[in-house]
Amino acid sequence: MGQLSSIENILNTIKSFLVTIWELLSRAYAVIWGFLKVRVPWFRALVRRHADNPSTIFVDIALFILALYTAFGVLGYVLLYPKKSESRFAETLTVLYPLPAAKVNGSLVWGHKFLERLRFLQTFNARAPKDSGAKLPTDTELRQRVLEGLIEDQIIVLEAKQRGIRVTEEELKKALEKQGKTDEIAKKINELYGMSLTDFKEIIAEQVLKEKVKNTVLTKVRIRHILVSTQQPANEAKKQLDGGKDFAEVAKEFSQDAKTKDAGGDLGYWRKGELASQIAPGFEEAAFNLPVNGISGVVQSQFGYHVIQVTERTGDNLQTYEEWYKQTLEKYNVKRYIQV
Repeated sequence: MGQLSSIENILNTIKSFLVTIWELLSRAYAVIWGFLKVRVPWFRALVRRHADNPSTIFVDIALFILALYTAFGVLGYVLLYPKKSESRFAETLTVLYPLPAAKVNGSLVWGHKFLERLRFLQTFNARAPKDSGAKLPTDTELRQRVLEGLIEDQIIVLEAKQRGIRVTEEELKKALEKQGKTDEIAKKINELYGMSLTDFKEIIAEQVLKEKVKNTVLTKVRIRHILVSTQQPANEAKKQLDGGKDFAEVAKEFSQDAKTKDAGGDLGYWRKGELASQIAPGFEEAAFNLPVNGISGVVQSQFGYHVIQVTERTGDNLQTYEEWYKQTLEKYNVKRYIQV
């Protein structure tokens, strides 16, 4: 009986509370309604219009929604273009309203994508460990980088379509697996960039597509090398190779590159410009001037002395990616709507 009495008291209290709230809302409604009817002429006319013809209320609601949608659209335009706003509110508006950041031929790069990628980089700059010797990019530099990057991505997509290149689910899966475990990736990218795993997958897919286009349009060579610290053993290795000894055997005997010596000195595939930046310009020049299975003379780099062999070669375009992209960009009509 005691429990039933307690429950009844609680229910009565809730009922009293709801009745009080209802009375307050009713009074507020009556006051506001009365004020609008008396003080606001257009509202009084609107009430009469709806009273005389109730069906007009649906027309007015539709007109109100359209006016509200248009007003937010104008606000989104102002925030994205003249104001250069980078707020989450502006980003949300550009999701609701398809405002372009740029146009490549007939393909649009959307404003919300620009603001989203810009937010990722700004978050990274704010959260990443600070290097006292590193200079952070300015907001203008970041905006420029994001806009031009999105234009480049769109051109890559168009070039891929022309060549029938696409990224398969299996290729995307393998690329993601190289980044690590899914849970760890999701945590890391959220901490550094404020980015979701879905956003990250989209970026990885763009990178894979770009690599596939590069491999299609540019010359690529597979090379192996023998690396030693002084010239004398390099000369001896070259002498043995010229005498017909197998490259893999000579690499295993002479090379001081612990990562490649047991794999025949294999360095994998390279395109023009990559060897120059990562090893040495002279190394790259020697590699790209070799025929397949040809062996270079002794080449010096910051790492020591090399003897190089090209084992595979595809394509006949000896441009760097930067040279190819600059040339390709000129073929497209690019319109930038966002001013950085």
